[in-house]
Amino acid sequence: MPRPRKADAQDTRSLALEAAHRLLNQHGYLGVSMDAIADAIGVRKPSLYYHFPQGKEQLILEIADDVNAQDAGGFARALESSASVRERLLAVARYVIGERRQTSVVLRDAMRFMTADHQQHIYQRFYNGQYTPLHAALEAGMVNGELRTHDTSRSAWAFLGLLSEMTVAEDESSGEPLAQFIVGLVLDGLSA
Repeated sequence: MPRPRKADAQDTRSLALEAAHRLLNQHGYLGVSMDAIADAIGVRKPSLYYHFPQGKEQLILEIADDVNAQDAGGFARALESSASVRERLLAVARYVIGERRQTSVVLRDAMRFMTADHQQHIYQRFYNGQYTPLHAALEAGMVNGELRTHDTSRSAWAFLGLLSEMTVAEDESSGEPLAQFIVGLVLDGLSA
């Protein structure tokens, strides 16, 4: 039997990542298996282990790295889009809402089943690419007088939490009204 060409091997790797990503979104971490991925792309399971020696967890880790890199870029573009804190937060909210972060939510759940090292790896990528720039924008808003003195760490986590939970909720409010609501809630509160 002829050896696979390098291009074929790269195709197998890419197809496996795509299939794993699709299975992850459809069935969650427990619904992804090397057998299911092999069946989905029409290869034998040992071929998958050639590309992913650590198996399923390595596949999920690579998907997480890709999602975190995309989100870090999305957050960076959003936060650079305006000078005011309100417009920066709106741009972040629009990005998150527009992307419908299903994979991010599924990955957050999948981390429960992963090794501590891999959990820390995924968390660190999220922290550096999304939390840290958002926190810096809130700090800058406080320094330049747009925001009152407050715990910007907690407000950054609160904003990210609202975005995460509200964008996966199935209701009629989405898009711009949802972005405006979340930013208004964080920046203006509920006071009359």
